[in-house]
Amino acid sequence: MNLPTPQSLQALELEIASLKNNIADLSKYKLAMEAQEKLFRSILMMSNVSTGKLMLRSILLEITEVTRELTKAEDASLFMLNGKGVITESILARGPTMREEKDFLIGEVLDKGLGGWVARYRRIAIITNTDEDNRWLNFSNQPYQVGSALCVPFLRGSLLLGILTLTHPQFNHFTKDMADFMNMYSPAIAIALDYARLQLTLNND
Repeated sequence: MNLPTPQSLQALELEIASLKNNIADLSKYKLAMEAQEKLFRSILMMSNVSTGKLMLRSILLEITEVTRELTKAEDASLFMLNGKGVITESILARGPTMREEKDFLIGEVLDKGLGGWVARYRRIAIITNTDEDNRWLNFSNQPYQVGSALCVPFLRGSLLLGILTLTHPQFNHFTKDMADFMNMYSPAIAIALDYARLQLTLNND
């Protein structure tokens, strides 16, 4: 009987590792497709019962809730931008906020924080430890603790439609697998944001 050579064993190990990676990718893809179907179904229901700003707000809340649940994040913030890069609507993790304070917080995040970094580089960012990453900004009277964060841009071509920031009080909560999943899921969210923007424009005409 011929015994396997070290080379053949190494090739087999590489093949098994490749198969495991493919299975993991398929699992993430399946989860992303299921999340996409749920999101689109919810948007269709919202379109039947609300219009304009109310529908837009409902869609943004649905996006934050679905992504928070999928990643087991503690909190989520979502900014929606127009073609000029101006924030037109937002959901903040800290909840209802006075307009002046809200504008200040968003301005600081886009200028100096993680959201600004993602807007400039147009790619997902993970912060495993907010104490060691200068892209994370802590504000006074912040009603929640953040140990780690995942920030996702939503793009239509080169146009930035929105920025989602997911947070968790523990360090190292967000992983590369979560980022990969959000990378698969983000095109569906971009479609949802573009649809909401279009419906708002039509209702305002």
